[in-house]
Amino acid sequence: MSARTSAIDSAAAWNDRDLAQREETVRLGLWIFLATVAMLFAAFTSAYVVRRSGSDWTRINLPAVLWLNTVILAASSLVLEAGAWFGRRRQWVAASGSLGAALALGAGFLLGQAQAWRQLMDAGVFLPASPHSSFFYMMTGAHAVHVVAALAVLGWASVRTWIGEGRSDFRRWTSTLGTARTFWHFLFGVWAVVFLVLSVY
Repeated sequence: MSARTSAIDSAAAWNDRDLAQREETVRLGLWIFLATVAMLFAAFTSAYVVRRSGSDWTRINLPAVLWLNTVILAASSLVLEAGAWFGRRRQWVAASGSLGAALALGAGFLLGQAQAWRQLMDAGVFLPASPHSSFFYMMTGAHAVHVVAALAVLGWASVRTWIGEGRSDFRRWTSTLGTARTFWHFLFGVWAVVFLVLSVY
């Protein structure tokens, strides 16, 4: 009986070790990816600052809906944190609802960005219209692509919460949600910088 117990304990220890190694690999991969994204937007911002000094620089009037989009994205981050808070307290219905709301708000942000692009195009402002409009479309478009990827990760975390992974394997659920939170909050920070640069500078 003790030998069987020892074997079970040994297998559990190996499973914990494997899970910890997978979590470390995922975290490392995520941070490498986020570092690449940060360098991309740093390059965009540097090019923007240099190009702005050109004699042909003409600012465009940015759609007011971008302010609402910013509030929506901030709300999504806050609701995501609420979901994590509920999950840590094993309140799974509230956690699942919060993650679903964060996902819906994230999708709303993308719809709002599409509305901003449509308003500019209706006003005759297209990508090659001016250097400012070119940077606007490139920077917001690149950010939107990454938001789509983050929504996929957040959607996966929402599904794992809904099917009850937190109840059966709390550590794995925490790891999954941690990846989604890091990715999502990072993109909110990127958007805050991008919006500030495009609207103020």
